[in-house]
Amino acid sequence: MKTNLIVAVLLAFFLGCTKQEPVQMTPQEQEIAKNEIRKIFSLQVAACEKGDLDALLQSFSNSSDFIAMTTDGAMYDYQAAKKSSAEFLKSFPSARFKTVKDEFRFLSNDLVLYAWNGKCAMTLPTGIRLKTDSYAVTYLFRRIDNQWKIVFSHESASPTVEEKG
Repeated sequence: MKTNLIVAVLLAFFLGCTKQEPVQMTPQEQEIAKNEIRKIFSLQVAACEKGDLDALLQSFSNSSDFIAMTTDGAMYDYQAAKKSSAEFLKSFPSARFKTVKDEFRFLSNDLVLYAWNGKCAMTLPTGIRLKTDSYAVTYLFRRIDNQWKIVFSHESASPTVEEKG
């Protein structure tokens, strides 16, 4: 009897300590997630183009898990990212983004990596037009309360140059 109890305890311990694979999405769930995340990203682009800070921040997770890495190498929590985004939007009253390519990696049923590459054209308040030929955004989306929220953001870009003519 004592041996059976020890074996049962050891079995429960070892089974509980084995690596648990994350639950994966079905192909249909992946397509739904792609559409939902692309829509969120499109809304973010529209918010940037309109200078709408509130709309831009809608998809960010306002939590201690949130991290944003900017093109200048700064690392921000949610509040600092909010402040930085407000300053950015004031600096560029006009901006346009064009998608070149985007990709998804499905890490689990509630975690998706979204990589976007595109181009950006901006106009300064002085009227000077700038362009960035390669602009990249990587977002880590987590499904929280049945909504996709960005918990990690990383942006990088080629040097911004003044448009001629």
